[in-house]
Amino acid sequence: MEHALSFSKNTVKGNKVLILGAGLAGLSSAVYLIKSGLNVTVLESSGKPGGRAYSFTDKDTNTVIDNGQHIMMGCYNCTLNFFDIIGSGSKFSRQDKLAVNFVKPGFNVLLLNAVSSLYPANLLIGLLNYKALSLRNRLKLLKVFLKLLLYSSRDLEKLSVDEWLNREGQNTEIKKAFWEIISVGALNADITKASAGLFVDILKQMFIGGNKAASIILPESGLSESYCNDAVKFLQNYGSTICFHETVTGIKSSGSRITAVKTSKRIIEDFDYVISALPLYALKRVLPEQANIQLPELEYSSILTLHIWLKNNKLQEKFYGLIDSPVHWVFNHGSYITLVISSADSIIGGTKEKLFELCSRELELYLNIKSEDVAGYRVIKEKRATFVPSNDILKKRPGARTPYNNFFLAGDWTDTKLPATIEGAVKSGKAASDCITNN
Repeated sequence: MEHALSFSKNTVKGNKVLILGAGLAGLSSAVYLIKSGLNVTVLESSGKPGGRAYSFTDKDTNTVIDNGQHIMMGCYNCTLNFFDIIGSGSKFSRQDKLAVNFVKPGFNVLLLNAVSSLYPANLLIGLLNYKALSLRNRLKLLKVFLKLLLYSSRDLEKLSVDEWLNREGQNTEIKKAFWEIISVGALNADITKASAGLFVDILKQMFIGGNKAASIILPESGLSESYCNDAVKFLQNYGSTICFHETVTGIKSSGSRITAVKTSKRIIEDFDYVISALPLYALKRVLPEQANIQLPELEYSSILTLHIWLKNNKLQEKFYGLIDSPVHWVFNHGSYITLVISSADSIIGGTKEKLFELCSRELELYLNIKSEDVAGYRVIKEKRATFVPSNDILKKRPGARTPYNNFFLAGDWTDTKLPATIEGAVKSGKAASDCITNN
């Protein structure tokens, strides 16, 4: 489609930018720089854009599936703006207001539903009607939401999510039926490790930003078809270059500037600025030995995804949250379903057969789907899916700027004030591009 946008040209001194990595951070950096009239070249070591958020065709079933299922929220303002710019906005389904089907064993569906459009009363009434909890525990849950505006991330910076919940009188039933699903899904970390301050900030964005902020957004097709391909087309339409199968192997500096980038194919010196959108572990391998950039040591958390094809899919809803199950979410794609286990470190080392056996038990227990209903499955392990957002790590995340005046950092691990989400990645790309355009 045509992009009806008017872009300025040569708005900053220097107009050649080299971007290392074509994940969401790199792609968003490129798009925002193109909007400002800069000439952009993107280097990507693999043969595809999207980083950890892409799709591919399963050879056995000829089905397009995602490397990992991603769920977005209406409060993802940077991401939604990015999608609109590249022409992908219409490729995502968006709720008018929050509605989630939680499930207890025996296919006992308990709806958490913002019952009307009268914000914020509808969200509070939805919580009050959430019958996965006793009335007494619903009132305890509601009390926390009524206090959200009073919480300060600074006051909570020494607490884990679990410690904060204990302080607020949230018992095991409330944690299992609500907090663990929300927290582990948002932060991909055990509640005993994740930062309470970060979690509260996320809750404020989700639940104090209006009906749209709390609504759930899902891609209507594979992630590559939903946004990756459009982002590449956007770059190409505006004269920028994306070089696949080109791995960065080294970075050279002189004084306060990066002067060369060495790749598996060449040495590049013709640029004014460089943005690294590489994963942290990849960046550490290629930085100059004398680089005075303080980078943290991250602890990573894994995500396990199982795509399961069914002979006869009787599920009616687009997605379900399972209460007190190792399987956190089940997404319904018609011919197949996708199961997501976040913070999966304790089980991800298992064989695909053992993992399927575990998921089969949960499907039968919660959704009445038996192993004989399964036509096939595929297991996808992402061992370094996200970093663990502990309080110690959050203090060490670097910003976009570095000691080099032409070298900037992007990536969901940088200091976005968000966990390692799609929104965090896109926001980091925008921040890095702003450092150049506002330079």
